[in-house]
Amino acid sequence: MFGKSIMKIKAAVERRGFMRLRPKGDAFVRIDGQDYPLHNWTPSGFYIRPYSGSLIAGQKATVEIVIRDLHDKDGEIRFNGRATVLRIGQEGLSARWWLLDPDQRQSLIGYYEKKRPAPKAG
Repeated sequence: MFGKSIMKIKAAVERRGFMRLRPKGDAFVRIDGQDYPLHNWTPSGFYIRPYSGSLIAGQKATVEIVIRDLHDKDGEIRFNGRATVLRIGQEGLSARWWLLDPDQRQSLIGYYEKKRPAPKAG
């Protein structure tokens, strides 16, 4: 499906290295044809809330993330890949990227860098 350009994401190393971002508009994660609201995300993973599907912790799933931030000159951005479910709670599901095409990985990191708040001076 993703050909030779698939790259395994080593999310465990990055796990605490990114600040979570909340989308400022219409953003969702599509799993098995169902859309779930994207609550927050980083280049290593995402959290959707609420979640009412049938996935379980440890399961891998094909996902598509769509982010359309309000008044964003960059427009809509989409990422497709495979993710591993980390946790499912009463409120939502957290997952990390398992397989993501290298070009999409670069786009994801670039988009994240544009969206994250600048470090506070002093």
